[in-house]
Amino acid sequence: MSVLAPSCRVLVVEDDATIVANLVEYLEMQKHQVDVAYDGMAAITRLSAQTYDVVVLDLGLPRADGQRVLAHLRQTLGLATPVLVLTARDALASKLETLGAGADDYLTKPFSLAEVAMRVAVLHRRATGAVVADVLRAGSLRMDRRTHEVSVGETPVHLMPRSMQILEVLLRDPGRVVPRHELESLLWPDDEPGPDALRSQIHLLRKALTQVGYPGLETVHGVGYRLICD
Repeated sequence: MSVLAPSCRVLVVEDDATIVANLVEYLEMQKHQVDVAYDGMAAITRLSAQTYDVVVLDLGLPRADGQRVLAHLRQTLGLATPVLVLTARDALASKLETLGAGADDYLTKPFSLAEVAMRVAVLHRRATGAVVADVLRAGSLRMDRRTHEVSVGETPVHLMPRSMQILEVLLRDPGRVVPRHELESLLWPDDEPGPDALRSQIHLLRKALTQVGYPGLETVHGVGYRLICD
């Protein structure tokens, strides 16, 4: 299950093998099914033959650039498949042209894998009309996403912003082990955190929850963290 929405079928269109490997590994960890096209013509062939929930599209591609792929999707095929553009082109003119041509989102390189996964999930949710529950629960633990109120039973829990971020990710799928790197990418998208940075944040969250009677934040050593429903 992804961070924000049910798993979906993603086409990654990118010619950089390292970027492809990282994207595929991360998106598959979110339980998405991922196909790859390494150039524009391969992407056009796949889009003409198969159906995808989201397309992650580079612009600078061999054989046919991303703009041509986008035009084929929108004009030739007439499909409204959500498109997230990942590109090194950071000029405003390029962004405006691409969004005007039918892209749904635009993210410049370098990027955080967690942010890519988040945007993929958001695009899929919008396209399908799916929504995330306003109130997330794990046993007696409850978070209202609208008001940012957290409680255990009837007892309110007061959390710092990063503790709230961690808790919301964990509450989206109680029982799932959320890898350390996923949380680190979410909390520090533009920096390399110190070796104890996440551990310190988990300690603060666990302490706040334990003080009000919720001991269900579990460390899975060497992997990450999860919530155990009490």
